[in-house]
Amino acid sequence: MTDLTSRLEPYLLLARSTKGAAAAKVIEDATAASGVYVFAELLELPNIQQLSTDPSFSGHYHLVRLFAFGTLADYEANTSIYPSLTCTHLVKLKHLTLVSLALQQRSLRYDQLLSALGIDSIRQLEDLIIDVIYAGLLGGKMHHHEKVLHVDWAAGRDLEDADLVKVQAGLENWCKTAESLLSALDAQIDHVRRTSAAETEYLNGYRNKRDLDYQEMANDIRSRGGPGSKGGKGDVPLPSGALEGSGAEFSHETLLAAIASGSGGALGGRNLTRNLSNPEEVGSLRSTKRSRD
Repeated sequence: MTDLTSRLEPYLLLARSTKGAAAAKVIEDATAASGVYVFAELLELPNIQQLSTDPSFSGHYHLVRLFAFGTLADYEANTSIYPSLTCTHLVKLKHLTLVSLALQQRSLRYDQLLSALGIDSIRQLEDLIIDVIYAGLLGGKMHHHEKVLHVDWAAGRDLEDADLVKVQAGLENWCKTAESLLSALDAQIDHVRRTSAAETEYLNGYRNKRDLDYQEMANDIRSRGGPGSKGGKGDVPLPSGALEGSGAEFSHETLLAAIASGSGGALGGRNLTRNLSNPEEVGSLRSTKRSRD
């Protein structure tokens, strides 16, 4: 948009030093100039505003207002108040009309555009849309088969005082929406914090209970004499050295390993071999096992 404004600068310099017919000529040249699509600064110059009270050149004042704020429909509604427009003027006015439509809607049907721009064929319409896109006035995609123009963005046009009220209302609505989003985010953050605190409290309680259960199991195993004791059938064997030293504490891994190995297995085999003190009985059992294998 800055580039579009800078292209008006040469005409502003000329308009500041001209009056009457010369100022009217500046308006004709500026409104027809390639790449010039904003005119509010030109319209605000005292030399240009004086034309509105001059019967000979009031049409030129209306012309610059048309290109600043109006559309093709505004021109066709009252062509008599404007000076004669060239084909270049009409094409630029159609460009500005398309921009105004794009600022109001994000999806524009081809039939709507054909009517608003006074174009007869879809080919001419798509050529005009391409020219507007290359001029940097809007971005979007043409869907030829669907006959729809989807607008991604559009450059802003000059604003009248009445338009400022709409802009203010739009900004206020945007602020309310932003506040609602922030409130929703704050509520979500509070919920996540509360949930996290509850989960942490639950996890700490679980760990405390688990440690107490492990300690009770360790005390129970220690009270039954630990590994090598001559307890009953249900005694749980512990790994060698688990109870070395007075007051030894069991780790979770040690307890789990002890419990996992308490179902018999290797210990039962060692006890069986240990109880067979006669070498002949051992040899006989080994032979029987090999024959079974």
